[in-house]
Amino acid sequence: MATMTDIAREAGVSLSTVSYALSGKRPISAETRERIQAAIARLEYHPAASARALALKRTSLLGVAVPQREAVDAHVIMAFVSSFLAAAHEQDFDILLVTAEDHARTLRVVDEGKVDALIVMDLVEDDPRIPSLARLTRPVVLIGYPDETGGLTCVDFDFLAAAEDAVHQMHRRGSQRIAMVTSPASREGRTPTYAHRARLGYTRACRDLGIPVEIVEIAADLEEVSTFVAAEILDGAGHDGLFVHHERALPLLGRAFAAAGVDCPEAVQVVALAPKLVATTGPWDVSGVDLPIATIGRTAVTMLLEHLADREAPRRSRLLSPTFQARGTTRG
Repeated sequence: MATMTDIAREAGVSLSTVSYALSGKRPISAETRERIQAAIARLEYHPAASARALALKRTSLLGVAVPQREAVDAHVIMAFVSSFLAAAHEQDFDILLVTAEDHARTLRVVDEGKVDALIVMDLVEDDPRIPSLARLTRPVVLIGYPDETGGLTCVDFDFLAAAEDAVHQMHRRGSQRIAMVTSPASREGRTPTYAHRARLGYTRACRDLGIPVEIVEIAADLEEVSTFVAAEILDGAGHDGLFVHHERALPLLGRAFAAAGVDCPEAVQVVALAPKLVATTGPWDVSGVDLPIATIGRTAVTMLLEHLADREAPRRSRLLSPTFQARGTTRG
């Protein structure tokens, strides 16, 4: 592997001149810089990460605390990670993933300067991590919308408005008994902010419209989903609308509808709050409010780099607005 000494010999300059050209500590003539860059290209030289970090006074790494709870949809999480990678790469940064559940290790990674800044996903209400994150000297951006942010910057999708819109869209198209289908509550007793706000939006919309509030917690299991369809759609409560905020159960619900012969959307309308890929892949093309993962990820990275460039920039919260997409599971 080429060294700085090899670059100096190839370019016909001193080792110190190569060092100055790479670090930018002293001005170098354009002609000399071009010779050095040409030598670097010919020898395929890549500076050591530690040397590069020392020269730039940054690691060029952004940390991301990624949840690994059993209830979390791994496909959705990896879509977020992909969005972080793409946005960071455009700004000459890379991503270091850390386990969100090991909060002490996350703090050490930041305190030891292994990353320049940190994104924390999957915030819960009254999140116990917020006070210690707020004390960090490096920038932090939260993906979530807790009531108390600790003065940290937050970005999230407006799940409350999205749920309200989903209910109103079905009601406008004729549904009168709209149930919310969601995943079972966490065993740890803490609700992610997105789940809390989606439930709140659904409940508000039902009460505004004067229709029953019926929240159904169901596991992502085909037998359980099929039992729900048979008991609550065909024989029981007679729901004529479902608001589904449960990515893993959505394709199972489509299979259960098909097996039971449920006429969708004439008998039952379905609207999902899910990533577009989830809503449009599988046994049906579901109407809904698409979760804009790529936009959330890009916004989080942009806000993080703004704070990295200006440590005095004001902390702020941003909610991304929902847009309803009518597809094959709603009428009209």
